[in-house]
Order: sequence, then C-alpha cells, then structure tokens
Amino acid sequence: MFTSENLNNNNPGKDNVQVSIAPDFLIKYNPSRKRVLQLIAAGWSNASIAEDLNFSTKNIESITTLLIRLAKLQDPSGNLNPRARLVAKCHHAQKLKYQLSQEPPNELLSEDQTATLLLVAVGLSNKTIGKILGISEKTVESRLNNLFLQFGINAKANKVINPRLRLIAVTNARQNITFEAFDILWQKTNNVDLDQIVNNPQEFRETVMKVAGKLVEEAPKYRDNANKEQPQPASQRQQYTYINPAHTQNVYNRLNPNQQNKPQSAEQKPQQQ
Repeated sequence: MFTSENLNNNNPGKDNVQVSIAPDFLIKYNPSRKRVLQLIAAGWSNASIAEDLNFSTKNIESITTLLIRLAKLQDPSGNLNPRARLVAKCHHAQKLKYQLSQEPPNELLSEDQTATLLLVAVGLSNKTIGKILGISEKTVESRLNNLFLQFGINAKANKVINPRLRLIAVTNARQNITFEAFDILWQKTNNVDLDQIVNNPQEFRETVMKVAGKLVEEAPKYRDNANKEQPQPASQRQQYTYINPAHTQNVYNRLNPNQQNKPQSAEQKPQQQ
C-alpha cells in the first residue's frame, strides 16, 4: 500500500502495519477506547485517530491519558515514554498483537541500533535509554532518526503518525524484535525501581547487548517468513480485530487532501495523443 519512494506528508512509510486487539480486553469500556489503544499501537497520530473516530484531538488526548492512568504507569522520574510503555504493557499481556509483515527483517542493523530499538520497544524514554547504554540523549535521538530512515518511516509525517510508535510496530511485524527478546527486557523493567537500573546500569546493559546480539545473529532466520502470505487461523481472526489497510489510507488522504490531489509535474503528466 505504501511505497518508500517520494514520501510526503500523506505517506507515513512503506510498511502496512496491522495490529490486532483481543475483544475481551477492556471489555468494560466503550469500543472507542479500545479503538484508540489499537491505533496508538499501530503508530497513528492523535489527528489520525481523531479523524478515524470523528472526535476532536483533545478528546483523543483525554482518552489516552485515561488509558495510561488505568494501566498504572506511575513515572515520577520520567524514565518512561508513556504511550510506548502503555503499548508494551498490552503487548506483553498479549492483548495486542502485531501481524507478521511481508517485508523481511532489516539485516543491516548493528547491535547498538538493536539495543536502542529494544529499549524503545519496552517503553523507556530517550533520557533513560541513554543512561542505560552509556550514551548521550542526543546520540539516542540520532540513532532513532537513523532507524526511521532504515525502516522507511517518514518521521516528518507526524501529522498522521507517531514515528516512535510506528517504529515499534514495524520492527515487531518484521521480527527485528521478537516477542521472546521483548519479554526478557520487559521482565527486567517491570515492577522494579527503574531509578536503580539507571543509577547502576552495567548489569542490565550487558543483558540488553546480549539480547541485541542474538537478534542480529538470528535476523536471517526470519527472512524466509517474509514475502509470504501470513494466513491467520479462523479462530484467531474471530478473536482479534484488525485494522483495515484501505481504511487507513482513506484516513491519511482525508488529513492531506492537498497532497492527495497534488497536480502532476510535467514529467509525470501523461502524454496526450
């Protein structure tokens, strides 16, 4: 659906990210809250989610704040990225799932890049990632920008996507992050005092680099899973609700009508007979 060429404000990237949500999750809440959570996990921006639900962006922000509060993500020290941590908590509970992509894993990632990616995926802030890895926050931001480029994510399209959450979704779908690797780091960062990890990061850093090294080594193994149809069992299709890709594109188009109807250049115009 999306192509990596000619990324514009209307085009978040080439990967068609599909995130499913279990129907028994947040069952006591209205469907719109579940939909907001699903679209956050897929990397949609507040504006895109508001367009999808015909809400105001202020309403979407309020719902997101409520979901973060319900998830009990207390973070007085600023160690977390609240939305990414919310998604990570739901993903670990297997209430959110990323459908495998037909795009292969990116086999060009270094261990350092993969380590950064893992810490982003478990919902840590740039400041905390930097302290754990022994690098500056600016270096973390630079690595993220390089990762956006490597995965064809248009970070400038922040009107329609949240680049950080989009990166998490894409790399899970492509299996640059496996659930097993994610689970190891989630267990290490859940129900613990993150300030202690930040102040004495050496042991945790070694764990992160070990997991990252294994992912880099195993990336070719997942290549064969890509470029193939990923049929979902009927039972799973009934249990999880997916985002319709065509609907996704329609939302993006409505947010950027000028880009959608942008006149062709002289080179692009068809020749008249």
